Amino acid sequence: MIEKIKRGLEFFQMITYKEYETLYHDLELQQHPEILFIGCSDSRVSPEILLGAEPGDIFVLRNIANTVPSFDARTRDMTTLSGIEYAVLVLEVKTIIVCGHSNCGGCASVLTGRDQLSQLPYTKDYLQPLDIVREEIEKNAGDETPDTKARMMEELNVVEQLKHLKEYPFINERIADGNLSIEGWRYDIGEGEVAMYDEETQRFTPIVSQLKSTDHS
Repeated sequence: MIEKIKRGLEFFQMITYKEYETLYHDLELQQHPEILFIGCSDSRVSPEILLGAEPGDIFVLRNIANTVPSFDARTRDMTTLSGIEYAVLVLEVKTIIVCGHSNCGGCASVLTGRDQLSQLPYTKDYLQPLDIVREEIEKNAGDETPDTKARMMEELNVVEQLKHLKEYPFINERIADGNLSIEGWRYDIGEGEVAMYDEETQRFTPIVSQLKSTDHS
């Protein structure tokens, strides 16, 4: 066992668990999260830290490039789909968040061409549905800089996953009844800023306005 992991477990048992001991006892036999967070598996994205969440607050699904299977897909990521189904129909979450992030390796691989993933055949096949996003960028923003296209890929990928969510009747029914809302986010790792997609403006705007200090010297 890696020593760092052991130290982490010791800290959890001696410090963290003791701090939340009453809560853990309450959660032992039940959970009532109000949020389903669908994020990327990237190690730099921690939903609990990002949301300042306590145990039991959020139901988390993570995969490469924060994807949601299309309703009409011939092959589906059943792990993600069954998790969504359970969160919505059993746990009755109130909000689904699809959260992308900056410098996403999955999005970058699709943008530069999945043919480069010949040594990662499972990943290459898994990312195939994202080709539609890359094609849209190449069609409408082919002359943009690599950095701009990378950000567009990350943002439009989130929008595409929101579309996929709305393809499922059990999700649409709850949206129509006012019992469920869905949100698309992009987390900028370097800036610590989270932007949310606005369907009316079709833009991502910061959720929290940050006042950055200005050096007047």
